[in-house]
Amino acid sequence: MTAVIDAVDRVTAVNQALAAVLDPELDRPITELGFVRSVSVAADGAVEARLRLPTYFCAPNFAWLMVDDARRELAALPWVSVCTVILEDHFASEEINEGVGRGRSFAQAFPGLADPDRLTELRAVFLRKGHLAAQSRIGRRLLERGWTHRQLADAALGDLPDRLTVTLRRRRALLGLADDASAPLFTDDDGHPVPAAGLEEHLRRGRTAGVGIHTNTEFCEGLLATRYGGPEQPGAERSPGKDGTR
Repeated sequence: MTAVIDAVDRVTAVNQALAAVLDPELDRPITELGFVRSVSVAADGAVEARLRLPTYFCAPNFAWLMVDDARRELAALPWVSVCTVILEDHFASEEINEGVGRGRSFAQAFPGLADPDRLTELRAVFLRKGHLAAQSRIGRRLLERGWTHRQLADAALGDLPDRLTVTLRRRRALLGLADDASAPLFTDDDGHPVPAAGLEEHLRRGRTAGVGIHTNTEFCEGLLATRYGGPEQPGAERSPGKDGTR
């Protein structure tokens, strides 16, 4: 019985680790988007996760980022002995799966086709959009509650409940920006506080970014539903592990 409970706990830990992986363009965890088709956990700590995407021709650089991030998150679990992440039904599955599995870079997996620095820049661009959109959502809620632009400009992360700033903090951590309680609530891409005079424009740009992210998300969810019949719960299909658990 203890072994079965431990296996369930490990599957939960795997899904929680995968929930930290974002689709770069959609700024949403791959678990929420239905991109995790299945996970399996063996008694010896070997883990396998299978991912799927909305179309056969999804951009290989975005696909690479998600597969690579998933492998890093799973490999960081202290009990994992072997970690395998497999992207299914994608035109570049073979190159991506082999490259990530062997610890290669995107440029090494796609020689002559990839700028080594472009992938890092691309990730940062979309993280900044997600960071800006998260600020806009918070700003809108506070303005609806009667806050002034001056109060927003003077506010720090610690002035709000953690539940309202959890997404914002995560984006800042990924961008290497200050995310402690004393950090400004509203900042530019470099972490500098946004003055009251610039907040209206800052929030407007955040709303625009948010609309774009939301539109792309709805489009991708529709494509995924058409291709696979709708998103499943993370890890809903689990292959048996070596101990027979699912």
